[in-house]
Amino acid sequence: MTEPNPPTAMAGEPAWRLRLLERIQDLAADRAHVLQQGYQTGAGGGDAAVLVWRTQLHLLADAREEVETHAAAIGIAAEHIDDARLLGNRGFRVHSDARSGNPVRERMIDGVVADTWQLQHMAALHVVGALHPGTIGPGTDSEAAAQFERNMAAVWMRATAVSHAISLTAEECAGMWATDTTGWQRVLAATVDTYDTQDLEERWRVYAWPGLADEAHRDLRALGIDPADAFAPEPIPSPRAMYEQISTALDTSDDAALARTIDTAVDAALPVEAELGWIPESPDVSNDALPHTDPSAGVKP
Repeated sequence: MTEPNPPTAMAGEPAWRLRLLERIQDLAADRAHVLQQGYQTGAGGGDAAVLVWRTQLHLLADAREEVETHAAAIGIAAEHIDDARLLGNRGFRVHSDARSGNPVRERMIDGVVADTWQLQHMAALHVVGALHPGTIGPGTDSEAAAQFERNMAAVWMRATAVSHAISLTAEECAGMWATDTTGWQRVLAATVDTYDTQDLEERWRVYAWPGLADEAHRDLRALGIDPADAFAPEPIPSPRAMYEQISTALDTSDDAALARTIDTAVDAALPVEAELGWIPESPDVSNDALPHTDPSAGVKP
């Protein structure tokens, strides 16, 4: 079987956008491989073998769908996403040895891509969750809500610190995060608009896990970066700015009652005082700082 030529329709766009499609393709290929491999039968097989096999299939599918959601939310065309998935389903993996550029820098950029996506997803969940007081995390668990805010602050510091450390250019970060109402509406359409109440609750609580802030702090220590000086040439919007931009994106009608509800939700989502301060400990270069993973990747959209 001859491998088809790689698509060239995205030529000229930042390389990290192509790497998202490559990630979709590889995850689909991994699932195709597990599917074709099957599960162990006979001695040593049984119910457990089938359960493990199916669990692997579900995890790989969920991880791929999460990357597809990210790609759609930042404006990558649906046909490119579909093509990447199709190539993977046919068993074609990306040949990483054919890539050009600085692999270390690319890995750092991919870390910033993951962080900025996580920030946008978290902001959307938090504001929309606040529209459902008494039923979703932000209005029912003050301790988790405070941790959620700390997590966003820590992830934002890591993203801005790494962006500054690698001198991320405006061209490289183009499209990483929403910059206008249209961009935020696309993020909302790809994520929270597709969730029911339980989906919102599950994903919000995943992002309230204390380990997120701990991981971000470890990464900064490993990189020897002081977050006090962590600002990119084109600053990544802070959590507060993202909340306010989402408010504008949500308020697209002439319904005054809806507008007041959205404003109240944003006020509820905003922390009284952003916890952006953190005193770094001594660097620990033994930690593998980047890339990190989105903990919600295993949650089905």
